[in-house]
Amino acid sequence: MKKVGIISLYYNSKNYGGLLQAYALNKYISELGYDSELISYKRENIKPLYLPPQQTKMQKLVKMGIAEVVWRVYSKIVTRFFAKRYSERLNSRTEKVSEFREKSIRHSKVYTEETISECKKEYDIFISGSDQIWKPGVVDDGYVFNFLNARDHKIVFSYASSVSVSNLPGVYIQYMKKALAKYSAVSLREEATVEQFKRCIFENTKHVLDPTLLVDRESWHELAGKRRINGKYIFCYMLGDDRNQRKQIKEFAKKKGLKLVTLPHIVNSSVFQFKTQDWHFGDVQLYDIGIPEFLSLIQHAEIVVTDSFHAGVFSYVFHKEFYLLERPTSNPEDVMNVRIYDLVKLYGTPDRVVSVNENLVTKTVNPIDYSIVDKNVLTMQKSSREFLSSALKN
Repeated sequence: MKKVGIISLYYNSKNYGGLLQAYALNKYISELGYDSELISYKRENIKPLYLPPQQTKMQKLVKMGIAEVVWRVYSKIVTRFFAKRYSERLNSRTEKVSEFREKSIRHSKVYTEETISECKKEYDIFISGSDQIWKPGVVDDGYVFNFLNARDHKIVFSYASSVSVSNLPGVYIQYMKKALAKYSAVSLREEATVEQFKRCIFENTKHVLDPTLLVDRESWHELAGKRRINGKYIFCYMLGDDRNQRKQIKEFAKKKGLKLVTLPHIVNSSVFQFKTQDWHFGDVQLYDIGIPEFLSLIQHAEIVVTDSFHAGVFSYVFHKEFYLLERPTSNPEDVMNVRIYDLVKLYGTPDRVVSVNENLVTKTVNPIDYSIVDKNVLTMQKSSREFLSSALKN
């Protein structure tokens, strides 16, 4: 039996979506008959390949305006005051997520930048997995297996790796073109970056589904935990910090006559600590939520409101009414929102995105016909599964 090593942002992750995609890819490959596991890659001395020019503090202050500066100062004071009060509750969330990561996702021993080459002898097949491992500023030699060469006779490819920028920097193109020369196949998660890769880096780059959509729906129903909330409710999972969006969501829940259930205090997608924007946001605020509980909250909701790509994925999996909110951004190269537009394009439900210029409360949408959505996803699922099966066999 061939052994597969998948590299992703798995190590020490507390990101719900990141862990779910790692779990899904490993599960699906294992079901195909391979001995598969995540490579636990711990990076300590991160040397970004490329970062866009950074604004000075003065430039940021001028752009923010007085009102925003006052809010930032106020927010810092409140955050410091409440940090210890909320730490125990947020630690319980960390423990739940960490337990799933360690017990439910098969993984290797820990490798570092200095020792990652040692895993060469452990695997027959190396996969650069999904998540933003190929983003400029994140990608490094480990995420493209630069310790391998043609003489090693290993199968090397990527499945749904994410780049997450709209324009590829020249230094990045040069680095990736050389690094991917040993890859037998390359696939990306965002359709928007596939064409750039084809032109500049790897001619036969494919667009494939996120791994969470490779797995059969029944598996997610089995993994979901027990129902946590009695009665009808809106589940809101917000990773961005926009206060106006939260105001609209509260008004929306009131208009619908539903309880608003939130998973508050998540910073940078995977850090659990108090943040002022989520203070008193939600009729029910939940803390001790692991991966099964996260799925259950979506599974039993009447409506899901989110700015998270993976919450949008599981809204489909459980056939829920959902709204995907754009995240406001000042960076023109940030394609965080491209992911959700790719998703609703796949579903055939473009009206389910709420842009930064729209109001959730007054937005009109068409009912979701999941018989049509299922057909759209199944077509893409078939081609993605075929790509993965072919790449594994080289």
